[in-house]
Amino acid sequence: MPGRWCIWTIAVFLGLGLGSVEASGYKNETTVAVNIAESIAVVAWPDGFLNLATNAMPGDVIISPPLSLTVKANSTWGVEISCDVADGRMQEFDPGLGAYVPDGRVVTEPLEWSTSPSGPWQPLSTSPRPLVATQAATGDGGAEVGFYLRFAASYGDMPAKMGREYRITMHYTAGLSY
Repeated sequence: MPGRWCIWTIAVFLGLGLGSVEASGYKNETTVAVNIAESIAVVAWPDGFLNLATNAMPGDVIISPPLSLTVKANSTWGVEISCDVADGRMQEFDPGLGAYVPDGRVVTEPLEWSTSPSGPWQPLSTSPRPLVATQAATGDGGAEVGFYLRFAASYGDMPAKMGREYRITMHYTAGLSY
């Protein structure tokens, strides 16, 4: 009988042990973490080509229609503007060749930009200048940055040769923490 008593005792202990495990259940947790990276996206740029004027007359001051770009950013951001010509003066361009004319003509006054049609106006140059700076995060709606271009034709500006025009290429740089 001592063997039966031992088996009975083991069975009771196992029963109590399993019962207590079932009664308390199993419990665990998962902690979820994420880190959001700083991000900026330009979702709309100005058109790639703008014909500012056809047959501009000396003395004319030509102001572009509003130009804009749309930015989405989740951190402080800004946009810089520059051009491919050091002094911001448009140069004679041959569309057939797709290049500036070597030793071609250059206009007298630089192309200027402003965030308002009434100025103040800043000349373009190869050195980037802030179009907007230290802008707050935009959220999903984004923010539109508007600006204008101005050109003053002069009697010092000779007409471009047949099939040519005066051009300049503008550059925009959008970035975080500007």
